[in-house]
Amino acid sequence: MPTRVIRALSPWGSVEETTAPAGRARTLLTAAIVALGASAVAPSASQARRAPVLRAHGRALAWTPAGRRNRYVLLIRAPGERKTVTVIGRHFTPPVHPGVRVTYRVKAASNESAWSNAVSITYPGGTKERPREGPSARRQGEVKFRLNAASYFDRFALPQFASWARARISLIAGYPPFSDRYVSLFGLPVIGYHDPATDGQAPLGQGGIEAYVGKVRRDMRHGYAGVFIDDANWSVGFAPSPGPRAHLANLIEAIRAAAPDALIEINSHYPDIWPLMRSGDPDLARALRDVNTVYMEFGVGPTSGIDSAQDYAEFMQYADALHAKGIALTLGGDRLHNDAPTMEYNLASYFLINRGEHYVSGIDQTPGGWWSGFDVNLGAALGPRERLPNGVWTRRFSGGVVYAREPGGGTQTIGLQRPMRSVEWGAVKSLTLAGGQGAVLVG
Repeated sequence: MPTRVIRALSPWGSVEETTAPAGRARTLLTAAIVALGASAVAPSASQARRAPVLRAHGRALAWTPAGRRNRYVLLIRAPGERKTVTVIGRHFTPPVHPGVRVTYRVKAASNESAWSNAVSITYPGGTKERPREGPSARRQGEVKFRLNAASYFDRFALPQFASWARARISLIAGYPPFSDRYVSLFGLPVIGYHDPATDGQAPLGQGGIEAYVGKVRRDMRHGYAGVFIDDANWSVGFAPSPGPRAHLANLIEAIRAAAPDALIEINSHYPDIWPLMRSGDPDLARALRDVNTVYMEFGVGPTSGIDSAQDYAEFMQYADALHAKGIALTLGGDRLHNDAPTMEYNLASYFLINRGEHYVSGIDQTPGGWWSGFDVNLGAALGPRERLPNGVWTRRFSGGVVYAREPGGGTQTIGLQRPMRSVEWGAVKSLTLAGGQGAVLVG
């Protein structure tokens, strides 16, 4: 059974770089963790077979392009430990190994390049130091948009929309086989939608698991980055569900065994999965070792069930718990409240939790119907989120600030130190937020 690498904020270490011959390392333990880099454009043909050049900046890693799919395999070697991590994009901040010298190499996935040079980081032991600002901090103010490319988006599956997609999209959830075209058309990572609860594999048995894994294998052969498991519900009362719970965990383990490099995203309702995480449910814990991303349907919108100050605080704990497991969270749009105020509140909440790994989404977003709030870039995070005594949550960035008023409370007026602007609020010197409202301000 694979063991998940746990990502943590930690000290910066001294960095050494050495050159090593390219070769293929035998992987004893595979974990799949996703980190999206700033570049989404596929490398040119001349770069396809070129070995990437790996560099370290503090404890963050970055490398030059290689291969055609913007998907890489990072080799991590420490005393008594050897792992590979699948990374989408060209930046990654590995977990800290206090007091240990760890060596890293990277190559394009699917053997599209040779291994890079080796880079070693020696992590200090003892007490924690304050992390310095690095590439990860800068990405915390960026929007990583996850597109749900359902049938409404079919008419945009054309070359003239490729530049638009590359400028705004980080991850595509597609519907095979139609979505096969997105793999090469946009040069972006694509995960294939499959729903075991409604596709005839419920309740899950061995035959259903094998059929589902067969679909994932087909997608991976066509260049997909992984799979989106819809309706991955765990408890009675959250239907539809492929249940029983142990069999859903078996399915996720089988996918990981069949496709070690796959990005696995599950759509599990927050009120279902979070209580099980807190109670330490063994089947869910087993499944989460192989999961990369959890899709949070409805985000934090009115339909999400996050209706009180306590609910909102619990959501923050949930996001932190996933982060500690190396799992990203996707805040989906609320299809029953597809309006600008709900999207801005959802986006503000995304920036409150984001450490560079999370995604945000919206309903039916297209080149002709794009909410411009998703184009914002707040720059580097200046610190963590904080909750003010009046029930307003905030976080500051080098290029702006976000506020979110936790649901269930009355209005709160916030005075600003200087005029700022948002898509929803326009140019403001102060703003008044009701419960369940947010603001993403630049300036």
